[in-house]
Amino acid sequence: MSKVSTLMFLGAVSLAGLSSAAFAHPKLIRTMPEANAVVTAALSEIRLIFNEKLEPSFSSAELKNQAGQKVDTGKVASDPKDTKQLVIPLPSPLPAGTYNVDWHAVAADSHPVKGSYFFTVKP
Repeated sequence: MSKVSTLMFLGAVSLAGLSSAAFAHPKLIRTMPEANAVVTAALSEIRLIFNEKLEPSFSSAELKNQAGQKVDTGKVASDPKDTKQLVIPLPSPLPAGTYNVDWHAVAADSHPVKGSYFFTVKP
């Protein structure tokens, strides 16, 4: 094998390794309530569902109202039956308005991701 062929082969193997590492990050696959949803029923919690197990002690979420003020929630935790889910307890029903969920999740293998989404509560 020539030097050029060897270098091209090693480069391709390196790129393949990098691309598989990129897929190792946790990915948010569903939310409850859904992004941009209009909710009419009282919520007792918000759920963030990921494609892989999370490390709840390093994961968090913050809920803000349409004025950007933080809304009190219970402590964010993983679902004991499914560690791919983060649960944000709501101690009281949310008043009508639009809410932003800012979240930060760390996978069990230590890869972090973050994001946010909105939903609206109607009376």
